[in-house]
Amino acid sequence: MRNFACLSVIGRRARWVGVAALLMLCCGAAAAVADDDASVRRVVVFGDSQAQGVAGGLQRVLLDDPRYKVLNHTHPGAALVHSESEWMAPVQTFVDKDKAEAAVVMFGANDRLDLRDEDGRYVHFRTDEWRAAYAKRVDRILTALSGARLKVIWCGNPIARSPTYSADMSYINDIFADEVAHFGGEFLPLWTVIADNQGQFTAYGPDRSGVTERLRNDDGIHFTAAGYELIAERVISVLPSLQANGR
Repeated sequence: MRNFACLSVIGRRARWVGVAALLMLCCGAAAAVADDDASVRRVVVFGDSQAQGVAGGLQRVLLDDPRYKVLNHTHPGAALVHSESEWMAPVQTFVDKDKAEAAVVMFGANDRLDLRDEDGRYVHFRTDEWRAAYAKRVDRILTALSGARLKVIWCGNPIARSPTYSADMSYINDIFADEVAHFGGEFLPLWTVIADNQGQFTAYGPDRSGVTERLRNDDGIHFTAAGYELIAERVISVLPSLQANGR
């Protein structure tokens, strides 16, 4: 009897293992179908910690929307004033091996620094030399994405608590807007996506449900999850244009 009981238990375990394996195969097949489904719009996100927050916001807001799949290829701490391994490598690796219909890009939060230009010389932030060198780095990203036929949505940096930091972000935003326009992309201003009635910085405001809550983090730069979801909605508002363009 003991042997029969053991065999019964083993049989049940084997059946459960078989069922589990079948479910895994089915899920894998479903995922493969989703990846191959031409009706699913793949949206890849590149950039720094702000971009990481936007990617998370997009994933949460679009969780139940079968039209889109969000791919997070951000690098927290990335800066265009740093090594290209932080900003160019993720883009180049993606376009070489993968595909998407749209790319959402957001940089600048860490870029208020001097940088080394193509000739190895240090150039100072806000000088003409710095602007030219920085614009070339933006252009390299745009060239790669445009060459891969991705619709580019470049997010501008929002107003921050610090007036000095905000002024620097406005300066960097102008560079983004100019270069994106040259490549036929879309520059998406986020300066007042979360602001008070006078367009000034505020840490609180209505979330997606209209409930007032904290939308900015303690650093006065980044957002809470609720804040990033509001930004995600702004990004999503331009995504349907992909359908109209036949992409």
